[in-house]
Amino acid sequence: MEKRNRYKHRVGGLLVLRLVLAGGLLLATGAGFVYMRNEHVLRGNGIGEVEREIAALDQEIELWELRIAAVRDRHELSRRLRWAQSDLADIDVSKVIEISPSDQPPGPGAPVASAY
Repeated sequence: MEKRNRYKHRVGGLLVLRLVLAGGLLLATGAGFVYMRNEHVLRGNGIGEVEREIAALDQEIELWELRIAAVRDRHELSRRLRWAQSDLADIDVSKVIEISPSDQPPGPGAPVASAY
């Protein structure tokens, strides 16, 4: 007793090929999306890290600017020098010589200071 309609609705090879290609296309599209999304997240993390480094450097620059401003103040500088027990002494204003630049630029035969 064999069934007569057993192979009446056979699945053809072309239909299987189409289904495999459609599944492969969907799989490739999904894998591409996941790959691009991961790349996007990794780049975002890298950008965040660089932004944190920039913020840390900005804070360090601000700290150095405050230190420089503190040293540029005459009273703060003298306090720091006393605290460090420096051997530096105050400059006597009467012993300072002021040199004014001449009106003529130095000629080709004039001596030139060089670091070499």
